[in-house]
Amino acid sequence: MAGYFSAFGITITAEFIVYLLFIRKKPLNLLIYAVIINAITHPIAFYVYNNIWYQADINNSFNIYFLIIEIVVFLAEVLPVKLLLRTSFKMAVLISFSANLITASLSFLI
Repeated sequence: MAGYFSAFGITITAEFIVYLLFIRKKPLNLLIYAVIINAITHPIAFYVYNNIWYQADINNSFNIYFLIIEIVVFLAEVLPVKLLLRTSFKMAVLISFSANLITASLSFLI
């Protein structure tokens, strides 16, 4: 369980930093938005990957299931990013993609 909360905290921190780099105002709001968005997508993605798909390919640290989950999370976060951060759709796609690229990359380093 500690592993989950560590991953959740790292994800929130990384995505908050990405939001801050793009928006550059109201950091407390951006932190709250990072928590809200990830409170929805992170538990589902973590559960699905660790308890369902990871079991199917336990000998391979990077597999297609990880990529599928990251793509789904990226797409799922576009609309909340657009609405909460009040950006254009194009900017929301860019922010969501950047945030999830960073967190996915961090998952290999940590």
